[in-house]
Amino acid sequence: MEYLVGIYARLSVEHGNAKDNSIQNQIRLAKQWLEEQNAKLAQKKIRCESLSEKQKEEEICVADRCRLQDIYVDSGCSGTTFRRPQFQRMLEDAQEGKINCIVCKDASRIGRDYLRTGEYLEKIFPLMGVRVVCVSDGYDSGREMPGSLAGNLKNLMNEWYAKDIGRRVRLVKQQKKAQGCYLGSKAPYGWQIIYCDGRRGLEKDPPAYEVIKQMAERRQQGMSYRQIAGWLEQNGVNTPEHYRRTGEVYRFEYGEKQRQTWEASGVRRILLSHTRGDYHTT
Repeated sequence: MEYLVGIYARLSVEHGNAKDNSIQNQIRLAKQWLEEQNAKLAQKKIRCESLSEKQKEEEICVADRCRLQDIYVDSGCSGTTFRRPQFQRMLEDAQEGKINCIVCKDASRIGRDYLRTGEYLEKIFPLMGVRVVCVSDGYDSGREMPGSLAGNLKNLMNEWYAKDIGRRVRLVKQQKKAQGCYLGSKAPYGWQIIYCDGRRGLEKDPPAYEVIKQMAERRQQGMSYRQIAGWLEQNGVNTPEHYRRTGEVYRFEYGEKQRQTWEASGVRRILLSHTRGDYHTT
């Protein structure tokens, strides 16, 4: 039988720097398995050629030939969800008969949800006539009995591992917040990121913070968010995005137009965050 193989690789964000789980390493392991399978086929053909007709009947001289059809890669995707772009494309190709064998590094690449992963491995893929090989786990649906205990335990551990990683990430973030660390990727308007005693925090950015103070004063005077946005436009104040890119609070030429314009929703968000003190500062 000829297997039309699709290699599947997945890497979540938290494992972006893990060498053993890198996309390249996953693909390399899958391709190595393909080469070994085809090498076994060649050896079996040579052995069968030396047998008599009777011996050929007694020994199965048919091996599985594997041909690589496509490679599917989901980078930065969690294994707890199955709505991954390349995973869905792989399913569509399997339904259309473009592939009938999926090779991946281990079962956790398919998913880390025990029930859903088991459903794919033991129900969905078999119904589609798709063979699944998890190289590192030594799992091959073409040779494993459905509902094998080892496979179920492996899936259960994967689900626990995914939940434990999520819990640890949340705990670390909570600890950093309690220490006054700022966790955002960019500094909010009116602030700038600083590093002090090994902590990542915020301090006021004087030029932009002065604009926030003026916005707050006009809000106290009864101006609406839309009116404040209009006042900012009239006075040539650059939007936060434009300021982040250029470092210029005001446009050089009073009549100069900018692509981004102030919106009432943006003004509201800045003032509410300023009032509530949402930012963690040193």
